[in-house]
Amino acid sequence: MSNRMTDMPEALVREANALSWPSVRISFYYIAMFGTVGVFAPFLPIWLKDRSLSAEEIGIVMSAIAWTRVMVNPLAAHVADVTGRRRRLALMTAAGACVGLGFVTQSYGFFAILAALIFTAACQGPVLPVGENLCLLTIRARNLSYGRLRAWGSVAFIAVVTGAGYWLETAPSDHVIYMLIGGWLLILFSVAWLPDLRSPPRGKKERRFQAAPAWALLRNKTFILLLAAAAANMSSHAVLNAFSSIHWIGAGISESSIGYLWSIGVLAEIILFWMAAPIVAHLGPGWLMALGAAGGVIRWIGLGWTTDFYALLFFQTLHGLTFGAAHLGAMTYLQRHVPAESSATGQALYSALGMGAALALMQPIAGWLYAKNGGGAFYAMAILAAVGFLFAVLLAFRLRKIDQNSPT
Repeated sequence: MSNRMTDMPEALVREANALSWPSVRISFYYIAMFGTVGVFAPFLPIWLKDRSLSAEEIGIVMSAIAWTRVMVNPLAAHVADVTGRRRRLALMTAAGACVGLGFVTQSYGFFAILAALIFTAACQGPVLPVGENLCLLTIRARNLSYGRLRAWGSVAFIAVVTGAGYWLETAPSDHVIYMLIGGWLLILFSVAWLPDLRSPPRGKKERRFQAAPAWALLRNKTFILLLAAAAANMSSHAVLNAFSSIHWIGAGISESSIGYLWSIGVLAEIILFWMAAPIVAHLGPGWLMALGAAGGVIRWIGLGWTTDFYALLFFQTLHGLTFGAAHLGAMTYLQRHVPAESSATGQALYSALGMGAALALMQPIAGWLYAKNGGGAFYAMAILAAVGFLFAVLLAFRLRKIDQNSPT
């Protein structure tokens, strides 16, 4: 596999150039998707706790959700790349997610909740990488700014997490699932409005010999470095994702204030995304990911050290680096170095292995660490972020060498 792959099939370019309102369609998708994450990420663990699950059981549930996505996402992306029908797949799985959340509302006890959330995660998982793949193909063809379009998702996250925090101060935690159902109905509508870019389906011979574009990507050393850097950095968010809200409530911080703590980090992310173009041009994918991991070392040490609300506000602003810069670096790599005909697979491998698998491995460990050490579990996450920094630096040097050897 070549290391520089920016060409797109002419048919896809023509389809993208014929689209009306591409920026509005893409922005609306990100608003729906990450507005819904504004309920899931901070408040699902609270719902799990209120349904009498222990810290270890919450860790297992969150791990199972991540593992389900790890297994399902590459398969779904393979189908999308082979058939060329990306939007149809995203629509079908988004509809399944709405049905799965209906099952969740009627689930009680560890095993029933686990089963319902695994089914829901199997449907939810492919929607983001396949939908975002349609966005990236359009962005690449129309030369749009990924950062500015993605920023609208972060704006929605802030609005939803703040509003949900206030609502849940007086409303029962069951409303978490009802809000998720509403969010996924909105996602379903937003996917239906995404550009329906289709690559030609592969013939039988092509399917036999080329039906697994994942193998070409996984044999590429640069892509492996990308996955390693992303995996270490993203898995360092395990304690934050599953236990930060529980930890802060135990320290006397209200649900509305927790909404602010999540919002301030995403506000920093928005600022980064809005200013992304010159930053990406100057740093490139590897150094962006290294910056994110370095921010993670500082952030996790700070969250382990204190529960003072104002100090937490400062450390939470580093989310703009730990997620924002790292994710922006990975998206930049995928746009520049993965061919369009394998783009859904590249996106899914990043989502499944770079984000999902490592996080899935870490969630049960995070549950055990939090049960034994409380907030001290964050210190172990700082070590993971430091490992991510080392991989990202290696990626940056490798990409620089590739650029130096590429013909101009």
